[in-house]
Amino acid sequence: MCKKNIPVKTIYYKDELNDDFASTQDMAKKQIDEKYNYFKVDKFFLKALSKTLYYILAKPVLWLLNKIIFNLKFVNKKVFRQRGKKGCFIYANHTNYLPDATVGSLVHWGQNQVVCGSEPVTIPVIGPLVAGVGALPLGNTISAKKNFMKFMKSRLDKNDSISIYPEAHIWPYFTGVRNFIPGSMAYPCEYNVPSFSITMCYQKKKFSKSPKMIAICDGPFYPDLELPKKERINKLRDEIYNTMLENTKKYSTYEYYKYIKQDEDKIEEEKVEAVT
Repeated sequence: MCKKNIPVKTIYYKDELNDDFASTQDMAKKQIDEKYNYFKVDKFFLKALSKTLYYILAKPVLWLLNKIIFNLKFVNKKVFRQRGKKGCFIYANHTNYLPDATVGSLVHWGQNQVVCGSEPVTIPVIGPLVAGVGALPLGNTISAKKNFMKFMKSRLDKNDSISIYPEAHIWPYFTGVRNFIPGSMAYPCEYNVPSFSITMCYQKKKFSKSPKMIAICDGPFYPDLELPKKERINKLRDEIYNTMLENTKKYSTYEYYKYIKQDEDKIEEEKVEAVT
């Protein structure tokens, strides 16, 4: 998959679905319950302030940061011209904190919501503003989940895009696509809206060990309404996953971090050796 190179770091993992190597994983996590007001961002003052920050400050600054730090380049971004007028979902592999939080806002002019945990929106003072510029936390209770769905529909009706990272956990600079469950594909099937994918790939910079990022855009993918709900979700998942996987095989040509699966037997042996 990658050209020969010497990775700067080797990471051993045990569980492809649950291991998380993000530097933010130790942030305090709070529950999003029925007390959390998703629609607070629509209040006049907060809405005016967040929209100003989003379009005047955040978008140009984030584009510049991604360009300087990661030399980020988009391929086939024109597919987002086919978004329609009812919003869409964007699925991407989860390989870096800053680009992952921002690429959805850089592929089209409108607002992008990023589905996330509770951490960004529960930061004292600035949490509501973070929500206002697009952080969309998952609900942890039944009531909160219902409110989450209502808010999501309201954003789709406003032609917003909603970014989801179905791998759930960040693996920095990972050059493949990890297996992900179909559950997050239920949303576009529920609302019958298109989905797009952005595959984050890594290539060698000319004068630096750190890689540059290539964002491959594909879509639109539509739910197959002739299939039963479960099969519809599974088919959409497979289409998006296979597209992203093929992109990483083609465009990820540089391995900055190397990931190696460590089997349980070896881990237990090392624990015994460490004790003795």
